Amino acid sequence: MIPLLPTPEHYIYNLITMNSAASKKMWRKALKEHFDCTCVYCGQTYDLSNLTLDHVIPRSAGGETITSNIVPACQQCNQKKASRQYLEFMHAEFGINKLREHIIKKHLWITETPVKSTDTTAVDAV
Repeated sequence: MIPLLPTPEHYIYNLITMNSAASKKMWRKALKEHFDCTCVYCGQTYDLSNLTLDHVIPRSAGGETITSNIVPACQQCNQKKASRQYLEFMHAEFGINKLREHIIKKHLWITETPVKSTDTTAVDAV
């Protein structure tokens, strides 16, 4: 299994691959394998080639193209979700599904760092 790294560029920096195209392909495959080739929204399993990648927080809402914001989705779910927030989409399409929601929330927080007690930046920004 390919290690899951934060961005395609990390595959080049870590000398796992030597060019940008190969690093993007490897990153996309690693994301799909990380979720066992399962659509995070509907929970169905697909072949690698039948899964797309979706921005959980849409790019139009400021979502980045980084590992913690990208999840595998079947083509149907990805198209139906479009640029909606993931919870809005999931509740409208599938109702409340705590397991699927937990899987996505856990993935979203993969790279977040907790605020240290001496760090007042988050408090000052409010």
